[in-house]
Parts: sequence; C-alpha cells; structure tokens
Amino acid sequence: MKKFTKIITLAALAFLFVGCGQKEQEVKKAPTIEEIQREKGKPVKVVTATQMSLNDVRSFNGSISGVQPATAIAKLSDPIKKIHVKIGSKVKKDQLLAEFEFTGDNIQLKQVEESVKLQEDITRRLKEVYEKGGVSQQDLEAQEMQLRIVKMQLEAARRANQVLAPADGIITEIFYDEGEVPSVGSKMFSTAKLDKVVLTLSSVTTKDIGLFKNGQNATVEMNGKTLTGKVSRIPMAANPVTRFFPVEITFNNSNRQLLPGMFVTASINTGSSKGISVPNDAVVYANGLNYVWTIEDGKAKRNIVQVGVADENYTQIKNGIEDNAVVIVDGMSRLDDNDKVLIVE
Repeated sequence: MKKFTKIITLAALAFLFVGCGQKEQEVKKAPTIEEIQREKGKPVKVVTATQMSLNDVRSFNGSISGVQPATAIAKLSDPIKKIHVKIGSKVKKDQLLAEFEFTGDNIQLKQVEESVKLQEDITRRLKEVYEKGGVSQQDLEAQEMQLRIVKMQLEAARRANQVLAPADGIITEIFYDEGEVPSVGSKMFSTAKLDKVVLTLSSVTTKDIGLFKNGQNATVEMNGKTLTGKVSRIPMAANPVTRFFPVEITFNNSNRQLLPGMFVTASINTGSSKGISVPNDAVVYANGLNYVWTIEDGKAKRNIVQVGVADENYTQIKNGIEDNAVVIVDGMSRLDDNDKVLIVE
C-alpha cells in the first residue's frame, strides 16, 4: 500500500513539473512589441517621390479700404446738436451730415444772417429809387454786388455751423456722438465708395515684389466664398518705414462683403514649378530644419531637405532626396536613423 501511494505522489509531481514547464514555454512564446519590431521592423506607410508640376501660390496680408476716401472735418469747437446719418448711409456731396449747437463760438452765423437781411432791404429800396431815376444804374449794381458778397459770407458761415459730405459715397466712420465737442480740424466723418474696394498688401518684401504683374488675379476667402480681384498698382519704391511694398489689389464689391478696415489674406498664383514632390505629410519640421524620411536597404534614413513650392497636398523638394526615393508618410514619430522598417498598406 505504501509503495502504491509513493507511485501516485511521484506521478502527481511529474504532472506539475510538466505543467509548469509548458507555462514557461508559453510565456516565452509571447514576444513584446519591441521584439517584434526588432525582428520584422517598425511599421510605416510609404510613397514614391515623383516629378510633379505645382502652382506657386503665395499668400500676403493686407487691409481693405474704400475707393476715393474722403474726410469731413469740424470747423467749430461746439457741442454737436444733431447727427443726420449713420455708418453705412449713402450720401451725396454737400449733403448735411451734422450740425452744431448755437453758442458764442458760432455767433458769426447770426451776424451774417442779419447782415443779409439788411442788404436785401437796402437793395429793394434802392431799386425803387432807381426806377424813379433817383440813383444811377452803377449805384444799383454796386449794391447788388454787396448783397451777393454777404450771401456768400452767409453760405460760408452756414457751412461752418454744419458738417457736409465731402463727396458722394458711403459713411464708413463716425468719430463723435451727439453732445460731444470736437476740436477744430478734427475728423468727424469718413466716406468712401464701396462698389469697389482696394486691398493694400503690407507684407510684400524685396524678394517678392518681382512676382507681381498689373492685372494679375488674386483671391480672398470670405464667408465661405472666393472673391477674385486684380493687381491694380505696383509701387516702384518700398515704404521707407516698414520696408515693404504696398501693392494694391482692386475688388468689385457690389455685395459689400469686403469692408474698410478688414484685415485679410490674399492668395496669388505666381506661376508653376516642376520638381521632385512628396505629400505634405512626409515633410517634418524640427529644430529649424525640414526633414524627409526615406527607406534604404530596408532601414529608415532621416534626410535634411530644402523645400520649394507647396500646395494643399504636395511639397516640392529642391534638394536632399533623389527622384523615385521611397518616402515615409506615416510612422516617422517612432523612428530613429537606421531602424529596420516594415512597409504596411
């Protein structure tokens, strides 16, 4: 009986040892991701660099202004009694925009009004005397001239007491509210024509100015729509302060989508360029340099490149890789130079 018990015990122990050995083997058969990548390579997606023509589209910033801008200024320093327009109002030249309260500063208007009444009475009486032969025609004409002079003075005084539109156009800015007191010579209203507007670029450098031609198309994206204008002025000198060239682009603006003061970005197609091109995702920017990863002999290689023209999808590579190079477009973040790679779809 004891002998039989020993046999059973030994068999059980043998079974346990075999089971443990199998589990150890199973653990050894589950390699880590790193082990798999060392053996088979890090997974990447690739494309082939090819020759391609890309449009050289450049972007420049600038601000919008109306055509034929004009300014109405204050000729008196008195409280503003009434403003007759608002921003966006369409006005005609000499239309009344605002008027001042009557104060001691504009008493001249009342004086000239009384002077006109007096001269009108004198002229009327003189005509009656002339018709009876009491005065000469020369005397009557002299009096009529005096009346015309005081009426001109009245018009000037009225204009000083009122603010009139300097030109036909749209009110684009109002600088004061009713009751406020402007200083003499200060801006009160700005007007401009908005059927056409001008975009003045503020970022055109000496290197870029040669890209522009009169009549060249330029586009602006606004509220989901593409607006097209044309280069209308190319300056022959840079701004002496900013050192940039204020190139102007004119847009038809019948729908008033572009308004004075807007800061927008214009895109200009300056031509096409052909060269080795890769998807934009293939270009990695780091530490002030551009890189493209390629595969050589099954291993990853990081190449410093000089980029050229780019569009929404592709970037041209001026130097750094060869035509038909196998270029990595996904998986670069996990790579080091000379890592073994596994190409996946």
